[in-house]
Amino acid sequence: MSESLSLEETPQENEELTIEEEYKLWRKNCHYMYDFISETALTWPSLSIQWLPQSFQAPSNAEITQSLLLTTLTSGKDTDYLKIAGTQLPDSLTGKKSEEKVKSRLKVFKKYPQSTEINRARYMPQNPNIIGTINASGQVFTYDVKSLAEPVINEYIHHKESGYGISWNRKKEGVFATSSDDKTVAIWNINNSKPLQTYEHKDIVNDVAFHNFDVNIIGSVSDDKSLKIHDTRTQKTVNSEQVSEKGVNSLTFSTFSKNLVAVGGEDSNVSLFDLRNLTRPLHSMVGHTSTITSLSWDPHHENIVASGSADRRVILWDISKIGEEQLQDEMEDGVSELFMMHGGHTGSIYDLSFNPDIPWTLASCSNDNIVHLWTVSKKVLESGNEEVDLKFLE
Repeated sequence: MSESLSLEETPQENEELTIEEEYKLWRKNCHYMYDFISETALTWPSLSIQWLPQSFQAPSNAEITQSLLLTTLTSGKDTDYLKIAGTQLPDSLTGKKSEEKVKSRLKVFKKYPQSTEINRARYMPQNPNIIGTINASGQVFTYDVKSLAEPVINEYIHHKESGYGISWNRKKEGVFATSSDDKTVAIWNINNSKPLQTYEHKDIVNDVAFHNFDVNIIGSVSDDKSLKIHDTRTQKTVNSEQVSEKGVNSLTFSTFSKNLVAVGGEDSNVSLFDLRNLTRPLHSMVGHTSTITSLSWDPHHENIVASGSADRRVILWDISKIGEEQLQDEMEDGVSELFMMHGGHTGSIYDLSFNPDIPWTLASCSNDNIVHLWTVSKKVLESGNEEVDLKFLE
């Protein structure tokens, strides 16, 4: 773990810090942990966040170097929106030398009114101008944010209740999946308002994800405690196992290994599974103290997984460190695979996102209305991050 505290800043043993005190302590130690950190207070919290790739065409504005997708949660007190915001990132993050100060506070340059809050918004990998959303009523829409006329491409009719799961197929353009509290998963073609296929769980389906290598494989997790693997060729669920003693909220497939998947949920652990044997986890990573709300596999490093939790923390896990011997003082900081803990939020984490273009750079949002953009410090990285060869899982 990479939170460095000087002796005079370290609380006495067993002393409980208030949330405000924890935040102040985090602020004091930011220079140890980050090469870049930006904090923007929103008017309303965002349930969803995702970096848009640098290929996304933002307005011609020298102050915007990269954009993000955001939403609003007004609880009926104001109009909800799908938003696109821009930020200015320092040149140093891309290896350029520059001493100029940047304006990193998020600025919204496009917004689309909604009938209710959007729970998740994700761009289509083949064309980042196409955005898919699912909202608190289970309504699913796609948008063309480059369109100068009507931005809505289509509305997709199936779900009867709120949903949080949405995932685009990286190998087949225009195909995406959604999941809902109505206990179903739906597969869609962007041009058809009715689902191509549907799959069922016994309880709320909290998340869904397309496999990163196999165009036909999709996974879903549910309050029924299961991870299900579906094959779109046969329209059947090909594997279903109980993977937790409690509900499962999130899953992420490895971006490097075709056989690795991570899940997290109400038990506060992040568990790694081999898709060829879902009956028992390869390992469960322990570090959060409350429900896992979001998971993402690092697109740049095969050994890094990020998790967000209701405990107000984002943790970066280094799976290459699993099982390493630790000294006593290291054990007090957490398990060997706990690489870094981002502790700057004062509310539950709603969502997180790795920057697709800049390694070690993330965005996270929480119910305290705060969005953080952050880059892990080179000092932290140099403290011992080695990648592991996962070819034995192929």
